[in-house]
Amino acid sequence: MPIIRQNNASICDENGNLLMYTAGCWISDRLYRPMPNGIINEGAGHDFNCKYGDYLLPNGTLVLPINEDKSQYHILHKFWDFVQDSLTIIASTKLLFSKVDMNLNNGYGDLSIKNQILIDQYQSSSDLTATRHSNNLDWWVISPGRANNKYFIVQMTALGPLPYKEQSIGLDFYFLDDGGSQSCFSPDGKQYARMTPSNGLFLMDFDRSSGTLSNFRNIITGSETNDHTVGVAFSPDSRFVYLSYRWDIYQYDTQDPDPQSALVHLDTWDGYVEDGIWAAGFDAAMLGPDCKIYIRTGTSNKVMHVIHDPNQKGLDCHFQQHGIQLPAWNHASIPNFVNYRLGYEPVCDSNLVMSFIGDPKEFIYDALIYPNPVKKELHIDYYEPNNTIKSISILNSTGQLIKINTFIQTSQQQTLQLDDLQSGIYFVKIILENKRIILKRIVK
Repeated sequence: MPIIRQNNASICDENGNLLMYTAGCWISDRLYRPMPNGIINEGAGHDFNCKYGDYLLPNGTLVLPINEDKSQYHILHKFWDFVQDSLTIIASTKLLFSKVDMNLNNGYGDLSIKNQILIDQYQSSSDLTATRHSNNLDWWVISPGRANNKYFIVQMTALGPLPYKEQSIGLDFYFLDDGGSQSCFSPDGKQYARMTPSNGLFLMDFDRSSGTLSNFRNIITGSETNDHTVGVAFSPDSRFVYLSYRWDIYQYDTQDPDPQSALVHLDTWDGYVEDGIWAAGFDAAMLGPDCKIYIRTGTSNKVMHVIHDPNQKGLDCHFQQHGIQLPAWNHASIPNFVNYRLGYEPVCDSNLVMSFIGDPKEFIYDALIYPNPVKKELHIDYYEPNNTIKSISILNSTGQLIKINTFIQTSQQQTLQLDDLQSGIYFVKIILENKRIILKRIVK
């Protein structure tokens, strides 16, 4: 199971049952196992990040259903690489897309298309979001540019992406804010908000038919600084925008013509610290299916903040610091969701009751094997804490042992040279330090 931090995307079926999730390194199924062809974002960034946790880019992945077929899903995921320019040494250089077919892998799902280049230009290292097209079938995906005022806008259809368009509007994005901002659409899809650490809120209107941004506005609160990440979320009725800085929370009324009364300071951090170390400040935000807004802390914590009545103006929205007690540690993570119900159902249901399901101790860890089919090198990764790979055997289709590698220096990553194998189907038998055995099938 991957360590999920700020790159967090998942989706459930219409009954709330988990289908898949990802931290940007691979796609895992509902049993917490990597899908057989589930590796995404291969490259230097993957090699650098994924052996330690999730892929570096906050809010860098989205899962979008394809309406005509509920078994098909598009995965939009930002790709980063090491670069040589005057701004920084790493950057998000591409937007990729993959496709999950839930009919594959005995109904647990697998990738039928992956790592296809959608946009091959430098982009913000966060800020990936989407809303439905006015036809309620397609999706508009927006990925802002890097250190400029560009916005890349893509129409995703059931057959895949149409050619993206590029729009320049409003203020330039400050390069030191890269990776610290968050973007979202209003639930009705008519407004687009981008919260930036140094320049506050960028608020724009959005045309769901043409995919065009307009009417740029910049809302400044006085809490701007580039040394932290920020968050933004709309109320269910699309009227109020909530802005989170490290130590302060604001509400902005998009229907109030008076700038003085439109912006309300809701609260300042109350000093809560988890375990005497982790300050529970404010960070990225997300509207939940129960019509409440949840705000992560930005550090490792067992709490989240909550806005109970976000459709109410001012302090009547009932913002509560550390109002949610989590059953396990959360490291600055919150799912990157969009309004999947636009055009079909109410945006949320205030009658829903929150509950926690599952025990982290019950997670079944699985080995990740790639590439498959394999040509020369086979990589085996296994990330269960305090457990390592002791030996790996290759067996043919009849169960006959072909080769075995026993490791004196055990680790959670191993590589086998298989260029001497003939073409065919083989089984990989992995024995772990705790004597558990994992069996996988590969094609050569």
